[in-house]
Amino acid sequence: MFIGNKTKHKIIGICTSSVQSDYVREIVSSISRNGINKGYKILLFNTFSDLYHNTAYMCGEASIFDLINYDILDVLIIMPEAIKRDNISREIKERASEHGVPVICVDRLVENCCSVIFNYTDVFEKIVRHVVEYHDCKRVNFIAGVKGNSFSEERVDVYKKVLAENGIKFEPERLGYGDFWDVPARRVLQGFIDSELEFPEAIICANDSMAIAVCSMLKEMDIKVPEDVIVTGFDGIDLEKYNSPRLTTAAADIEVLGEKVIEAVDGMMNGTPLPDKIEIDYTMRISQSCGCEKIDPRQVGDKIMELYRRMNESDGHELHMFSYLAKTVECHTVEEMAKVMSNSGDYYNWVCTNSDFLSNTKQRDRFNESYTKQMRVFMQAYDGKYKTGEIFDTKDLLPDMEKVLDRHDCIMFSPLHFQDEVIGYAANSFSPVYFLFQNTRRFINNTNQIMESFKNRQRLEKANAELARIHMLDPMTGIYNRRGFYKNIRKLMTKAEKQGIGIAVFSIDMDNLKGINDRYGHNEGDKAIKALSVILTRCTAGGGICSRFGGDEFVVVISDINDAERFYEKIIHGISEYNRRSKSVYDVVISCGYKTGEPKTLKELDELLKESDKEMYAQKRQHHRCKD
Repeated sequence: MFIGNKTKHKIIGICTSSVQSDYVREIVSSISRNGINKGYKILLFNTFSDLYHNTAYMCGEASIFDLINYDILDVLIIMPEAIKRDNISREIKERASEHGVPVICVDRLVENCCSVIFNYTDVFEKIVRHVVEYHDCKRVNFIAGVKGNSFSEERVDVYKKVLAENGIKFEPERLGYGDFWDVPARRVLQGFIDSELEFPEAIICANDSMAIAVCSMLKEMDIKVPEDVIVTGFDGIDLEKYNSPRLTTAAADIEVLGEKVIEAVDGMMNGTPLPDKIEIDYTMRISQSCGCEKIDPRQVGDKIMELYRRMNESDGHELHMFSYLAKTVECHTVEEMAKVMSNSGDYYNWVCTNSDFLSNTKQRDRFNESYTKQMRVFMQAYDGKYKTGEIFDTKDLLPDMEKVLDRHDCIMFSPLHFQDEVIGYAANSFSPVYFLFQNTRRFINNTNQIMESFKNRQRLEKANAELARIHMLDPMTGIYNRRGFYKNIRKLMTKAEKQGIGIAVFSIDMDNLKGINDRYGHNEGDKAIKALSVILTRCTAGGGICSRFGGDEFVVVISDINDAERFYEKIIHGISEYNRRSKSVYDVVISCGYKTGEPKTLKELDELLKESDKEMYAQKRQHHRCKD
């Protein structure tokens, strides 16, 4: 339970992958709708990839499950069939158990937790019997799912059983494995066509995706469904509504699933332990692909119009994302990026980055390995406005989480990463009644690329700036060289002009550097040059430009004409103090000349510099005469 300063919220966590798919979306939406009706808040942790392949990219995707703060959850729902890597589901369950959070697993029987399972077997047998016994089909082919998969092999056994009970010999060539996917299903169908066996009267498919692919391929070959061959599916996906003919299939009542899950959660909150198992029945839907219902041409037209509308919406959002990409290329600051992001994502959303995202040094201290202990709000969009820069503790998930939960019922968290390098995460307020998860998927995929490009661009700009800075600095002393002096002097001149105070230009030359080098070595000569540069830098600390033009020649410029004499005395005092403290066998001595004025151009500045040079050389000649 989330306990804030003023409110308490009952929290249901959901962990899944591919929420943009019809099947997962319907389950998440049903649980969320029923949970909201009972006063729960929903935190959905989702990856838009199914995590099937163990690649660097999938590791980055799976990082979102490291974000979970189990201390605020009342129950955690996991969908292992959507998360295709069993070790990830197992690790999430183990972490929840360590924190004492009850776990419900949907669509799989899992030990030591409440399992929501579907009764597939009975209704699949009804479909096979409907084809064999009601339609009296003798040549019945079957496209199963993944070979060795428990769901798939269970349906193969049912298929063989019904054939045997009706005196039909099982022919291995009439069985193929389509991996629950359209492309392999097409390959299996081609194998049926190429077979020497007589063409089937019916093709039973283990899911709707394969059945739709079969119908499409048969249509391409001018083989009519159901007139020439009956086709059936299984699982009642949303896309089936747009297939013509509509499939004879079976589907679970997902709304009942949501009701039963929340009923069990509510009972748990009131002291009743979660049941070991919640069973959801599938229902057979007799339709057009077996010939039991006639195809209505008006319905076909309506479906085409609905598909056309969806395609237009999808194309429109894709164009919106192209614009998003194009605009971010021109952004050079976080503020600029945040503004573009706020106009490109969902109405209420957050982009949160690790606090070391733009740093060259990665923080070792992490929240559950993937995230820094504190996150930074890169962008928060709300009420048509946006903000950026806020820092918050990662365990809080979002800044001011109490207000977020007061206002929003459902929040989805999705990973931001480049391969396995975790950038942070995105969060969206979503409606379980109507929300286009596919659009959010596009936004996040684009944001992943944008953030990586922005990081690289920032690093390149910093590197270029550092390179430019190095080119403007004297390598021995670290103060400006001649290039750096002329690159930065305009700012000082402009400021002095605005204040009406003019500038003072000092030309400084070290006396007897050659003698130091000849008598004590160049190391001592370099030491004397560095010492003088430190003294001049300290003297200009209050404002001014200090530069080494080469050898033992220095140029210093300060603003305020009235301060020139005092500044000269400050330099002489600094040198005297150095000579006194250094206890060196030689003293650092300078010749210095300065001129004041109000130059408006670099040409006028150079004239002042020439005049100060004359003053400096006059003092140097005087020093030589005194020495002689």
